[in-house]
Amino acid sequence: MKITRASKTTINFATKKKREILNEIMDEYAIVVNFFIDYLWEHPEIESKNQIIADIYNLSNSWFTARMKQCAAREALSMVLGAKNNKNRRKSPSEIEVEELLGEEIFNEPIKPKHYGKRMVLSSQVVRIETGRNSFDLWLVLYSIGNGIKLYIPLKKHRQMNQWFSMDRMSNSVTLYRECVQFSFEIDIKEKKTEGILVGMDAGINHLIATSDKEFLGNEIKPLIAKIKKKLQGSKAYKRAKKTLSYYLHKIIKDYFKNNGNLRIVVVEKLKDLKIGKRNRSKEFRKTLSNWNYMELLDIIQMRCEENRVSFRSVSPYKTSQRCPSCSHTERENRKGEEFKCLKCGFLEQADYVGSLNILWRFLTGRYGAGFKTDQILLNTIG
Repeated sequence: MKITRASKTTINFATKKKREILNEIMDEYAIVVNFFIDYLWEHPEIESKNQIIADIYNLSNSWFTARMKQCAAREALSMVLGAKNNKNRRKSPSEIEVEELLGEEIFNEPIKPKHYGKRMVLSSQVVRIETGRNSFDLWLVLYSIGNGIKLYIPLKKHRQMNQWFSMDRMSNSVTLYRECVQFSFEIDIKEKKTEGILVGMDAGINHLIATSDKEFLGNEIKPLIAKIKKKLQGSKAYKRAKKTLSYYLHKIIKDYFKNNGNLRIVVVEKLKDLKIGKRNRSKEFRKTLSNWNYMELLDIIQMRCEENRVSFRSVSPYKTSQRCPSCSHTERENRKGEEFKCLKCGFLEQADYVGSLNILWRFLTGRYGAGFKTDQILLNTIG
């Protein structure tokens, strides 16, 4: 079984002149990608890279070589197809407010994407990796760019990269940003575990995660989100605060898997259903959610599951915070803030913990979890 992992390393060791040339290439790359986005958006019959013939590449008047135009056209196609297939795209706060005023959904149509020149996805047609010389571990070589440009960018590996690095494992393409380069590796791992415990995870703002084993992880998540909210969006301070939150997510999840080696299955809430009922909440709460990268958290959990041979599953979050795990009575008033108290049977518990129990229960009793449904397991989930 193979999994794909990505690792970034800085390009800050390149000279100022090389950085200027690279920025010039990336500016031109954005122009060419956007040219192909406009073309492909008007030609929906093109759905695969094989359909982009030489005549289409030649439509662009860029100084790029044909190889670079191919890279740009392929990225444009992936962006166009992604936009048209993304039926559950994230709506901006202004779009949400307009729909609330009108009382109907009007922003369901796909939006034509735009490339902002922040990255390039380059194939082995124009990029290669050479082993290090002098004091550098690797050299990223860009060639067949156009205008006679050939760049040698020095790189150094770091601990994470050393963990995965192998020329045999490395993907044929790289993603180049203005400050770093990202490599992808294929890692061989053993088959998924067939024995171990099942855990439901409920993500929150007061606690990063509450588990069905009644563990509360990441109690610093709320102040970290509050710090991001105070920063001007897009500023350096804002980006630093976001990066701090990302590091925190990685550390908490890594430590959890390290301390729980007997995990077999982890169950979370589906991302696409996360915003059910969001429109009825305050503007401040929506702002909090916009700074709370739930997708990143799920990606980290899934990544750690793959690395530790743990199966990753997801269920709908519909009313998981309202259902009593003892008597199944479901009512909104069962939950008040951090406290859950069933109005029918009096069951009393911490609300996020109840959510994690219901997430696991939904998996166990659903069509994917029917094989795990036993009276003993269900009894164990409620203690």
